[in-house]
Amino acid sequence: MGLAETKPVFLILIPLLMMHHDSETSFKFPNFSGPYTNTIIAFQGDAIASNGVIEPTTMQNDAVGRATYALPVRLWDSKTGKTANFTTTFSFVIQNDPNFLGDGISFFIAPFQSKIPKHSYGGYLGLFTPKTALRNTKSNRIVAVEFDTHPNEWDPPFAHVGIDVNSIASVVAVKWENHLGLITVSATVNYEAIGRNLIVTVSNNGLTTKLSHVIDLRTVLPEWVSVGFSGSTGQLIEVHKILSWTFSSSFD
Repeated sequence: MGLAETKPVFLILIPLLMMHHDSETSFKFPNFSGPYTNTIIAFQGDAIASNGVIEPTTMQNDAVGRATYALPVRLWDSKTGKTANFTTTFSFVIQNDPNFLGDGISFFIAPFQSKIPKHSYGGYLGLFTPKTALRNTKSNRIVAVEFDTHPNEWDPPFAHVGIDVNSIASVVAVKWENHLGLITVSATVNYEAIGRNLIVTVSNNGLTTKLSHVIDLRTVLPEWVSVGFSGSTGQLIEVHKILSWTFSSSFD
């Protein structure tokens, strides 16, 4: 699966789609069908762009992949101590059998150019190694919003949306109805720097799920980070498709 292999990326500036400065980042992908996809998105492991969508995993057991924005995003300023506000919105579907769910996807923030950890398929969602997944150690250096379809021993006993901080065991989680991939899911992740509040809103089939967690991102993540998606399967298989993605950050 080439877990540590990152496909080379060379940036082509497309003014209508993206803006990137030291102090702010903004981009918009209404879909992933354009020729820009493989230049602005970096793929690792099993992740690919196909038929206008990003698929973090393939239809096989123990698949794992990541798709991230190819440039570093400035999360905070080491000179001023300020942290950026950011908002990201994305839509996706997870297609699965109600009796065979596994395992899920995440939106994650990690050190720039971080690699997929070894053996991070299954319930580890392409985020952690089995050895460090539950240690909540600073060396993990990752914040993620997980959309978990298969409960593991560290999870609540149902499909859920959770916020992960340096551990696969979510600091907060709420029950989530996935509707078996029949409905497009829309998710927004918003970080308010003043209140240090990470807010997640998920909408599908007329239902809205919200959760939040107060966190100083400077204590977890470096100044420059990668943002993107991860996904995995284990003994059970499902199809993950990211349909669209927007992201905007600033220090205003």
